[in-house]
Amino acid sequence: MAIDENGVNLDLLAKVTTATLSNQMLVRGARRSFMEGIVPLDPEMKIVGRARTIRYLPLRGPAAEVRPGGEGNIQRISLESIQTGEILVADAGGDIDGGGMYGDILAARLQYLGCAGLVADGAVRDTGQILDVGLPVWTKGVHGGAMNRGLFPADYDLPIRCGGVTVIPGDYVVGDADGVCVIPPEIAADIAIEGAAIEHKEAFIRAKVMGEGYASTEAYPPNDKVLAEYEEYKKSNPV
Repeated sequence: MAIDENGVNLDLLAKVTTATLSNQMLVRGARRSFMEGIVPLDPEMKIVGRARTIRYLPLRGPAAEVRPGGEGNIQRISLESIQTGEILVADAGGDIDGGGMYGDILAARLQYLGCAGLVADGAVRDTGQILDVGLPVWTKGVHGGAMNRGLFPADYDLPIRCGGVTVIPGDYVVGDADGVCVIPPEIAADIAIEGAAIEHKEAFIRAKVMGEGYASTEAYPPNDKVLAEYEEYKKSNPV
């Protein structure tokens, strides 16, 4: 089992859907953990990792604010600092018309560096080539134009807002077919354990209603009979 420095079992966390995670956060009083409007380029992909952040602002003033490349470009500095297994989360305030912040070349570089995925509250471009590269990407939208039509990278590795959710560097980020959920490090270990248990039980219930004809009124939520069957099932099929 892959248990990290915070005691989080990443193998268990990877089994938990964002639907389950967002509900677990809700019962803990966190109403905003699931990013609004951020969807995957490939819904078959799933990511789990720690957040690195970058913030983009609307372009203003002279065009010199946007540096196309080189050592002084904040976008490139943040990108080149990515470590294996980290997820780059980009805040553009939901601005799609500002242009694609990342395309196939930068996606290829992120993939090479071991980045687990990219989450963009804005636009990406070159989506066909990004899919060929294989980097998992969740984004607010797609725009064929480059970001210098309306955005510039302002800062990185600071708290940001992405899809209406506060993201602090080091947060746990999970992305799946539904979208992206953010989990603070201090509760991630408990949520991984609890979430995996919920997924295990719901897989059992799903089999009952789909394969054995159990009515939703008895199986969801499970009545005493179904719960007893589940406890018996767990003896030979642990979480």
